[in-house]
Amino acid sequence: MDKIFIVGMPGSGKSTMARYLCSKTKFNYFDLDEEIEKNSQKSITEIFRGEGEDYFRSLETKFLKEIIEKEKKFILSTGGGTPCFNKNMEVMKKNGITIFLNTSINTLIERVSRKNKRPLFNSKNIKESINNMFNQRIKYYNQSRFSVKDNNREEALSIINSNS
Repeated sequence: MDKIFIVGMPGSGKSTMARYLCSKTKFNYFDLDEEIEKNSQKSITEIFRGEGEDYFRSLETKFLKEIIEKEKKFILSTGGGTPCFNKNMEVMKKNGITIFLNTSINTLIERVSRKNKRPLFNSKNIKESINNMFNQRIKYYNQSRFSVKDNNREEALSIINSNS
């Protein structure tokens, strides 16, 4: 398969993993959030604040489908919620391989606490927010063809190499 989708919670390391995998293979790198920001000329936070989450999710689906249509060989770092809306997980599974970065809750809390640009984590209790979000989203992430624990780069690279 020439279309790889990296899914997981915000802070799980999807972009970092996708960049690493692309550096070790002949795949092109794409980040769905970056594509949305570039094409809308607004940050994700500005989109959430100005137009709301539903509008953002519609953009996310639109650009996901455009990348699938236009690009031949890529690794795409999705947004944390991408698989959970508009049947995006079905679209990704139909068009390529999905890899879930199964990162521990403690690591997610530590990483999300460091960054202040995640619009769904503006509450004071980040641990509770992450736990709630994880519990809502895990059923989507678990539909992935592969799951990689603790950002194991060699395991992820092995998946790519044995499926391309």
